[in-house]
Amino acid sequence: MLSMTIYYKSAAVFLAGTFSSLAAISVPAFFSDGMVLQRETGAKIWGTGDPNTSVKAQFAGQKLTSKTDADGKWMVDFKGLKMSKAGAALQVNIGKDTLIIKDVVVGEVWLASGQSNMEWTMRRTSGAEDAKTAKDDLLRIYVSGNSTAAKPQTDFKGSWKKTDPANTPNFTAVGYEFAKNLRAKLDVPVGVIECSWGGKPVESFVSEEALKVLPEAKIVLDKKANQLKRWKQMLEKNPKANPKQNPELNPGMHSTIYNAMIAPLAGYGARGAIWYQGESNARGGTATHYGELLKCLIDDWRKKWGSDLSFYYVQLANFDGKNNFPHWVMVQDEMRRLLDESPKVGMAVINDIGAAKNIHPKNKKDVGARLARWALSKDYGVKDMVISGPLYKSHEIKGANVEVSFSHAEGLKSRAGNPLGGFEVSDESGKWHPAEAVVKGDKIIVTSKAAAHPSNVRYAWKSNPTKANLVNKAGLPTSCFVGK
Repeated sequence: MLSMTIYYKSAAVFLAGTFSSLAAISVPAFFSDGMVLQRETGAKIWGTGDPNTSVKAQFAGQKLTSKTDADGKWMVDFKGLKMSKAGAALQVNIGKDTLIIKDVVVGEVWLASGQSNMEWTMRRTSGAEDAKTAKDDLLRIYVSGNSTAAKPQTDFKGSWKKTDPANTPNFTAVGYEFAKNLRAKLDVPVGVIECSWGGKPVESFVSEEALKVLPEAKIVLDKKANQLKRWKQMLEKNPKANPKQNPELNPGMHSTIYNAMIAPLAGYGARGAIWYQGESNARGGTATHYGELLKCLIDDWRKKWGSDLSFYYVQLANFDGKNNFPHWVMVQDEMRRLLDESPKVGMAVINDIGAAKNIHPKNKKDVGARLARWALSKDYGVKDMVISGPLYKSHEIKGANVEVSFSHAEGLKSRAGNPLGGFEVSDESGKWHPAEAVVKGDKIIVTSKAAAHPSNVRYAWKSNPTKANLVNKAGLPTSCFVGK
């Protein structure tokens, strides 16, 4: 059996699914009572049973047949499921064995992953009081356990929970707020599968197979290889060493979380994923390659799912890191640049709602709502939806002025009517100077008396850009950028 470490967030959350099984049919924990299946595009169910035995599966009027292989593995795929708000039973028969999963609904499914700001629960946010009274049987979260593994696994702990006062305080706040916006606009069941872990880097969530062909991942591959070498040397001297020190089980090392928490899910019918992570990579040597690493993750997940999953991520919030995060704004800008390098991605800019002294800002309601704007527009065709704040497109130097163009620029203005701030221009030597900026239609004109011959422009280029206040007609903030 492959070595695996399980970490529990709360003893109350990780009871096994309450489905009834009359014999030896086994399915992963996320195929359990109360689950949400993806409508229209396909919903696979898989597991194990007696080898070389016929499989029959029934749900929503569909009757599917298959057969277990020599290892007992099987899979069926319910195609074109229609939205259903009434919970129904899904039944699987393998030979004489029967598995019944109860209260299954059909709607929209999203994955929610990342580090602590995605894992952060409703009880610790500004929405804590609302969570105490929230009730919605059709908004369901798969609340998971944290685990690592040396090799890809087939299951990880967790259970489906409905929105009610007993459960909601323990939900991923960003995932819940995102789903709540979808529920309000679409009026269909929404399920979110949470698979996040606080304080962990992006590479922990990517398969080793994908990282090995990414040149920018060499630093993380070497890190684990070197630590594994030292670990094996230590084992020779002390065979009873604490297994938690094994780099192959360290959640901070590449692929260890992927193996235990992402690989088991691969193929679960979903519309897409939301992602809130990057703080850990802003600490050190991978910040300038964050875009490549995140793109590697997106491509990797899409390959493993066999689906062009939509992928919407949260740009890091404003935060005064006191030099502990010297590359904070670099990671933010890597995220912005990725928008032009990968299809079906989107970014929620939140440099206006962070907390300078708290890396876990309490306002998760707006974070979820801004992610939902992308999904509602791009995946569900909602019209007239402003999906983002202004995003840098280009700039042109005209004498002493720099004219900056943006996308999502309708209604450019300053927040609260104050003069625009947060802009800088560089002089001929490359030195940066504070600048004045004014709105001119859908462009911004930037000038600085200290740079009569400007060479470049940038905006919000600080971890906590307190003066940055450019927004569009929807009041959504502008991302940091440095001109290209």
